[in-house]
Amino acid sequence: MGSSGIFKKDSMILGIVIGIVLPVIGYLVLSWLNVTISEKVFSKPPIFRESTVQVISIFLNVFPFRYYMLKAKLDYTGRGILLVTFVVGLTYFFYYLN
Repeated sequence: MGSSGIFKKDSMILGIVIGIVLPVIGYLVLSWLNVTISEKVFSKPPIFRESTVQVISIFLNVFPFRYYMLKAKLDYTGRGILLVTFVVGLTYFFYYLN
């Protein structure tokens, strides 16, 4: 795509998509690693609780957020990532508060 690729656009929609896709992929990979390593290598139940894997997955948004806000100076994309992170984070805490 060159230097004007899709990830170089300053778009709130792009930020929202990144903010959703990255934690979902991170969650799937971390869950798989958690279960696979625990059961196959150590023959024990998973090392991390489900809630811990979810928090780490939400935290993964920090990296693209920092890149888009500080390095690339694409504020709308960064704001989209931040919006999704806040919504998912608040949902997580309200869910586990009860």
